[in-house]
Amino acid sequence: MNHEVAGTALRGRQTNLELVTDLMEFSRYGALSQVFVLQALEQFSEMVLEAPEAAQEGGPVPVAVWRGIAAETLEALREAGRAVPEGK
Repeated sequence: MNHEVAGTALRGRQTNLELVTDLMEFSRYGALSQVFVLQALEQFSEMVLEAPEAAQEGGPVPVAVWRGIAAETLEALREAGRAVPEGK
């Protein structure tokens, strides 16, 4: 499968890191793509933490681990000033 990023086809399999790096560095939308990715991380992390644990059971990752990843991601974004501070 080929994907277009900034008009250049990305060929072959990529690691998740390579894919996200390409999205953030080579988007035809420039730095706005970085804002999009960071906001998506923030919003998904908040969604995971706000959802009832029972609703998250049965997924491929244990609930405690999934919620831990969400909390860690949100904390890192907040510490870097890239997310709304908690309680605001």
